[in-house]
Amino acid sequence: MYMGCSMGNKMLELKTGAWPGLQKNISWALLVALMAFVPFTLSAETSDTVPCSVKLKFEADQSGALVVYTLSMQVKNPTMRPIETVSALMYDLDGGSMGNTDAACRHNDTLLNGGDTGECSKVLQVVNSKLMEKLGNEMWTAIVNDQMAKFDRIASCKIVGFRYVQ
Repeated sequence: MYMGCSMGNKMLELKTGAWPGLQKNISWALLVALMAFVPFTLSAETSDTVPCSVKLKFEADQSGALVVYTLSMQVKNPTMRPIETVSALMYDLDGGSMGNTDAACRHNDTLLNGGDTGECSKVLQVVNSKLMEKLGNEMWTAIVNDQMAKFDRIASCKIVGFRYVQ
């Protein structure tokens, strides 16, 4: 039996008659080698559900006090390419949808490199003190607490996509 492979105008022939199972073994070896790469390509496309939460942080700027609500989660980069941002669906404890967002995976200008685990976060809302001036301290406090109660329901995030560095 001959196996041929064209190389320009020349023909490369392998005699496999002496080894009848060689062609079959080569085919199986190629199939197994190609299948070894399948889990790596699929893992980048599958989604993971991770715990996430919203933190309330008080800050100040030139206009006064700010209340900053920041969503954060720990994400493992399943690929070998640096991740800039993840796309996430947010859920409450009962699995009810709480919306979607993207979250930046940077810490001091360092991206989430391949195989690494790190924080991805997104500022969801900022309430400034100008609202307090217009509505009064009591109403501003009620708004801050109401928003925190809504954001506090977020319990998990499903990672549905990655934005890689170009």
